[in-house]
Amino acid sequence: MKTINRTAITIISKQPYIDWANSFENGAGDEKIHATTILIPDKYGEFDYEVYLKKIFKDVFEEQLESWIANPEYWPPKRTYKLFTDWFEIICSDITWDHGNGVIEHDE
Repeated sequence: MKTINRTAITIISKQPYIDWANSFENGAGDEKIHATTILIPDKYGEFDYEVYLKKIFKDVFEEQLESWIANPEYWPPKRTYKLFTDWFEIICSDITWDHGNGVIEHDE
């Protein structure tokens, strides 16, 4: 087992996001929680990850919305940091273990 020496933040959908997704015809129809994990730059850590998150939250928020419905006209018009934190729980992980055997590949 190898340790990845980067801080990770995990974005977990809360009920408001689930309700929004279920408001569409192709809604999940259940209470399924979704999560996305982001490795953040080395200069941020477990004590100041929120500084970085506040810089990127709009992009992350829009990626989460687009993963459900691509047309921005159906997205909340004001995508503030408060709305983001109302819709998503943020968990910081200062240790990430790699149990895989292969090289980690990056997609652009």
